[in-house]
Amino acid sequence: MADFGRGIKAGIVSGIIYGIVVGIITALIVAALWSTLVDASLYSAYSTMGTLTVDFGAIFIFMLIGGIVGGIISGIIGGLIFGLIFAAVYNSLPGSSSIIKGIVLALIFWVIFSLALGASSIGIYGIMYYLVVSVIVGLLTSLLWGFLLGKFWDMFAPAQPIQQAPPQTPQ
Repeated sequence: MADFGRGIKAGIVSGIIYGIVVGIITALIVAALWSTLVDASLYSAYSTMGTLTVDFGAIFIFMLIGGIVGGIISGIIGGLIFGLIFAAVYNSLPGSSSIIKGIVLALIFWVIFSLALGASSIGIYGIMYYLVVSVIVGLLTSLLWGFLLGKFWDMFAPAQPIQQAPPQTPQ
């Protein structure tokens, strides 16, 4: 029988850690692509209004905090769902350890979401964005999430009673 409580706990905790990591990576990607983003959106929209002054530091801090908070919230929600699914399919997943099973499930989800969202992100942001964000970052963070899910699944396992050896009879 599936241990849904264990799956929820493991999913939420791994989702929070995943969300923090994704939030930081998102902020770093925004920082790296800042000039492209400004040129493509803000600057062109406000170019008729005169000089546009952007406080890069403030926006980066906002993106960092917003990315982490958004990552944590989505990690909690996604972790809840991911943990429930993990608990439901745990015994049918290939692998001998919980970590391998978590990674397998994360890879399955990554393939599904990468294919489903890939075409739209390529059309909007271009192939380079898709390769960096979805393929490289998405794959690595999915592997991290699967690893964490398996690790916390093991950590939240019910305690096994200690079996005491029967008393020795003196000879």
